[in-house]
Amino acid sequence: MFDIASGNTTTLLNKMIDYSAMKQKVVSNNLANVNTPGYKRLDISFDRELKDISNNRDAIKDVQFKVADDANAAKEANSRNDGNTVNVDKEVSELMQNSLSYNVYVQLMAKKFTLIKSAMSPR
Repeated sequence: MFDIASGNTTTLLNKMIDYSAMKQKVVSNNLANVNTPGYKRLDISFDRELKDISNNRDAIKDVQFKVADDANAAKEANSRNDGNTVNVDKEVSELMQNSLSYNVYVQLMAKKFTLIKSAMSPR
């Protein structure tokens, strides 16, 4: 039997919601360590993995997030003497952007299920 609630769109939205939740944790961790000498800013990647599977829609469920040191942050944070690569302004900006993205993904998921419910309702 075909499960309408587990299509590619739902799978992608679930991954995007999971990504936003993980991004929130990573950015919060960066902010918590803003004064830790030698701390290297962490980032999470998902865009590259999405591009890699763009021709295979069923592979979205297998995409994993990768948390690693942000190599670009070291170049941008060269003014800090303690070796810490966290930029508070950048982190706060990412936190706000991520919050907006998360809300959009949740609203899209809710809309999808509202449409499914509407389609299943007797007229």
